[in-house]
Amino acid sequence: MKVRTILYGPLLLSLFCAIAVPARAQAPNSQQALNQYVVDLQSSPNDTALRGKIIALAHSMRPAPAIPEEARGHYVMATTFAEKAKSDTERAKDSSDLKLASAGFKRAVAEYKAALLAAPWWADAYKKLAIAQKAAEQYDDAIASLNLYLLTQPADARDAQDEIYKLKALKQSAADDAAKRQQEERQRAYESSPAGIAARRQNDYSNWLQKIDGARYVYHSNNDSSGVEADLTIDIRGNTVTQGIEFTRCPTGCGAVRVGEWTKNWQYKFSGRRWTFDTGQISGGKWIPCTAQGEISEDGNSVTISSCSGNTTFNRER
Repeated sequence: MKVRTILYGPLLLSLFCAIAVPARAQAPNSQQALNQYVVDLQSSPNDTALRGKIIALAHSMRPAPAIPEEARGHYVMATTFAEKAKSDTERAKDSSDLKLASAGFKRAVAEYKAALLAAPWWADAYKKLAIAQKAAEQYDDAIASLNLYLLTQPADARDAQDEIYKLKALKQSAADDAAKRQQEERQRAYESSPAGIAARRQNDYSNWLQKIDGARYVYHSNNDSSGVEADLTIDIRGNTVTQGIEFTRCPTGCGAVRVGEWTKNWQYKFSGRRWTFDTGQISGGKWIPCTAQGEISEDGNSVTISSCSGNTTFNRER
């Protein structure tokens, strides 16, 4: 019996060493690989595939790799910036306050990223980074951070995935708002440009023409010596003005024109609100020609005829 124990002792010791040595060697090898990955990542911070390898490796290590003090320092600073920015947002009174709060969230994002360069496997830092990026309206970055967070196999994976869907909706909404603002800015720029000003004036003029289209303006004239009374009329159709007359009283007759019968005198095109035409008056038994001007009021309620004999106002009756 003693002989067997003596013979088996060295054998058992050899087997134990064969098993224990690889087990002891595994942790140093994993840590070395992790360290090298971290060095590589610091040269290429945007290498998402490398971050995935680091997260997978760290997740397989027992015990889990410790969080470096450098990473903790950045993490605490980031959390402080984020909390202050959130408080500033809640107390914001105007856009300048909101800009200040947004700058705070961006500082928090920078510190979380610094923490995740020192400890790229740190699940909670990815989650907090995504929250800060969302507050800073960096929706694509927040989605990327949550996707990395999901690689750590967190207990709240379902909530994290739902948050990604919310971020996609916010991203689309923000894009829609940005497109609307750009369209409004383009519209304002166009409206203040020479072409836009001309178009607006033309539109206003078209609306004004539409408002007076079909209008009739009347001046009630009477001659005390002869007893003749007549309505002088101005009709508007499009940009054409037509003057006419309708005698309402002719004690001794109105020649070929009957009382109550409207007669067209002349017709002109007008530009803007004005037009000119040739007329005149009898003075000393002679006909003296002159140029008259007609003008429709801006509100469209009257027409003024200015001639060598003075001004005559026609009021709108329809």
